[in-house]
Amino acid sequence: MTEPLSRIQQLRIDLDNLHYALRRYIGELAKLEQLGRTHTAEFKVAEENVRILKHNIARLETELNAEYDREFEADTDGRYYSTCTFW
Repeated sequence: MTEPLSRIQQLRIDLDNLHYALRRYIGELAKLEQLGRTHTAEFKVAEENVRILKHNIARLETELNAEYDREFEADTDGRYYSTCTFW
């Protein structure tokens, strides 16, 4: 039976999907720019989508870092070990 994905894995998948969509829209913007259609409604919509995707990527990266911190705290029980610890 398959194991359910952890929250970190779900966030990584979501980030990958958003990065793919961002690259697609940037390619669309470049194509429209080459055709000289930078003042069209299609260009403005694609530009807005790029802005929204960048905002969502930043939000998910913040959430992913918080999940890493929570996982680290759970694994170490709040204790930090150094290589210079002498017993």
